[in-house]
Amino acid sequence: MHSGKFISIKTLCKIHKVEESFVYTLHEYDILELRQEREETWLHEDTLPLLEKMVRLNRDLNINPEGLQAVHVLLQRVHGLQQELLTVKRKLDALDMYF
Repeated sequence: MHSGKFISIKTLCKIHKVEESFVYTLHEYDILELRQEREETWLHEDTLPLLEKMVRLNRDLNINPEGLQAVHVLLQRVHGLQQELLTVKRKLDALDMYF
């Protein structure tokens, strides 16, 4: 897991008005990575935008945990494809300099 700052799940749930069970469900579906330490569960601060996105999708579109997992997997694939496209563009730009 990342090094850096972690935020208590209890605090996050109070701020976002979400049940702790929802966060644990996201963890069970491999959407969020949690850390258990000193009888407390923590979420890395870098993962906060993902949690907020999943909360919005659940609330606004009423997407269940299985659907959230599917959305998460698809977003990861899109991100991977975007990275691959950038790599190919850079290689093409480098080749373009030689021609």
